Formats: sequence, structure tokens, C-alpha cells
Amino acid sequence: MGRRAAVGGALTAAFGGFASFNLTLSALPAYAVRSGAGPAGAGALTATLMAATLLVQPVTPRLFARLGRRYALALSGVLLALPCPLLSAAGSLPALTALTAVRGLGFGVFVVAGVTFTAELFPAGRRGRAIGWYGAVVGVAGVLGAPAGIALARRAEYGLAFALAAGTAALVVAGAFGLPRAPDHPATDRPVGTGRRRPRDIRRSLRPLAGPLSVEAASTTAYGVVFTFLPLTTPAAPAALLAAQLATVLSRLGAGPLIDRYGGRRVLWPAGFVTVLGTAAGAAPGRPVLLLAGAALFGAGFGAVQSATLVLAMRAAGDHAAGLALAGVAWNIAFDGGTGAGSLVGGPLLALGGPRVLFPAAAALPAVFLLLELRPGRARNHRPAPENRTATRRAG
Repeated sequence: MGRRAAVGGALTAAFGGFASFNLTLSALPAYAVRSGAGPAGAGALTATLMAATLLVQPVTPRLFARLGRRYALALSGVLLALPCPLLSAAGSLPALTALTAVRGLGFGVFVVAGVTFTAELFPAGRRGRAIGWYGAVVGVAGVLGAPAGIALARRAEYGLAFALAAGTAALVVAGAFGLPRAPDHPATDRPVGTGRRRPRDIRRSLRPLAGPLSVEAASTTAYGVVFTFLPLTTPAAPAALLAAQLATVLSRLGAGPLIDRYGGRRVLWPAGFVTVLGTAAGAAPGRPVLLLAGAALFGAGFGAVQSATLVLAMRAAGDHAAGLALAGVAWNIAFDGGTGAGSLVGGPLLALGGPRVLFPAAAALPAVFLLLELRPGRARNHRPAPENRTATRRAG
């Protein structure tokens, strides 16, 4: 099987999984509020999704080793799809929470598999572009999924939204069987899931990534706030989220070559500050022009942050399958943990202070971690662990 077919399978799965994710991320909070759960209950559902995702991610490398690439990714699609038809029949918060947790388990396997298997198809020096294309497909799925979920929720077409989420999740299963059983461009000197590593070795491998992954987690906290609560605070939310997703697509495509040429750290800082500015604009729900401009800024910065932090993680972890899997797990834990935290904490903040408190608070978090990361001497602490330096030099 050629690389083109494998890449096509990976991108098909990426589109399907993230389209399904965005449909429910946008529609399910409104459904929960309509069912009497309130803003805190709506946020708790997204937090449950992220908690289940985080729970399964550390064991995904072993799952890949046991089931293989194809069946592991296909299983994630099944877990994403099956609960969707039942959501519209679940009127209570406990039932919605249980179904959301099942989808979270599937999403946890899916997101680690997607970035890991895609990265394995390309040599280290081209991963910035590869991750950029992968991220662009993810962004297109958001462009279509998030506004569609909001629009269907505003029309109370929840059954249709959840049916579309099931159908798009089925694309994950279809795309899984486009993947090779082993990567066509192996970057591995250690198979995925084999070679047990001591906790001390893992900590040493991840230490250079503590700063960038902290920025990633803080940025995705803002993402969780924006995409969960903007639809609850302004009628301009569909257009704003569409602007954010379009900007994310363009940002992921543009950031990839810049990362390959200049390195992830030089892209991370300006992208992070743009994310901060865009998040803060949510405090003006009654000014649609400012809100749309802020959403576009948020998407542009957030997309570049995702690509930069992921490539940094892969370069530090090492150019072998076990290192790529470790980086994929760490990066996705930062992403999903941040998203869940934003959704969980954002509900009470919105209830207490409204959008003028919620969105500036969400913007302050990545700003603080960026400032910590930019402090003098911080860059010297980002050298990879000794066993990873050779692979990092090869990566660029």
C-alpha cells in the first residue's frame, strides 16, 4: 500500500472524527441546558468528555501494539459513533454524562492514533508540513461541524445533529483501513508499545517540553471556554466560530513550513499572544465586529500553537515510534486536559460574572504561561534528554 493511500486514510479519519467531535461540542451544551442541566451541567458534559479522553490516553501505545494501527483506529470510530443516536433520547444529566464518557474513550484513542500514525508516514524534516496538513483537515472539520452544531441546536434539531455526528464518526472506521499495518516511511528504532521505560526516563524525555506543553494546555483551556460558552453568550456565535475555524485552517497550513524552517519555538510566541488577544474579545458579546475579529485572531493563533507544540514534542521525544507515541500522548493530554478544565471552570465563572469576567480570565491563563516561558534563560532549559539529542538533530 502506497503512502498516498495511507495519508488519504489518515486524513479521512481525521476529518470524520473531528467533525463528529465539533458537532457535539457545539450542540450538546445547548441540549443539556434545554434539558434543565444549566450552564454548569453543560460545562460538566464537556469536562466528562475530556476526562474520559485523558483516562484512556496513557494506555493507547499498548492498545496500538495489541490491536495494530487499523483496528485500534477503527475501534475509536465505533466508540465515537455508537452513543450518538442515543443522545437525543437521554433527557437526564446522568444519562448524557454516561454516553459522553463512552465517546470520550473513543476520542482519546482517536486523537493519539491520528497524530502518531500520520507522523510515522513522514521523515522528521517534513513533519511540520505533515502536521500542518493534518491540522488543516481538522480545521475544515471544525469549520463544518461547529457552526452546523450550533445552527441545528438553535433550531432544536438535536436528533439530526447527533445523527450527523454518528455518520461522520463512521468515516474514522473507513479511513482506518487505508492505513498500512506498518508505516511506509519507518522512523523507528523501537516499536510502538515495546521497550518498557522507567518513569525516570519518561520524565527526563518530557522535561524539555514542560514549557511548551504548559502553553498548549493553557491555550486549550481558552479553547474550551470559547467553543463551549460563546454559543451561550452571543447570537453572533455561529459566525464567530466559523471565522475562528477558517483562520485555524489557514494558520495550520502556513505554520508548518515556518516550523520546519525556523523551529517551533520561534513560531510559538507570537502565535500564543495572538491567541490571548482573540480570547479576550469574547468579553464583548454585544459588539459583533469586534467579536468576529477576535475570533479570527483566536483561530490564527491557536492553530499555530497546536502545530508548534506538537512538533516540539515529537522532536524532543525522539525519531522512533515509541518516542512519537509518547509525544502524541503527552501533547493530547495537554490539549484535552486544558479543554476539559476550561469547560468545567467556565460554567461557574459565566454564571457568576458573565462573559466580561469569563473570557478575560480565560485569556489571562495562556498569557501567564507565555510570560513564564519567555523569561530570560528559559530557552536553555529546553535541550532534549541525552538519548534524544541525535534524533532531534536529525529532525532539524
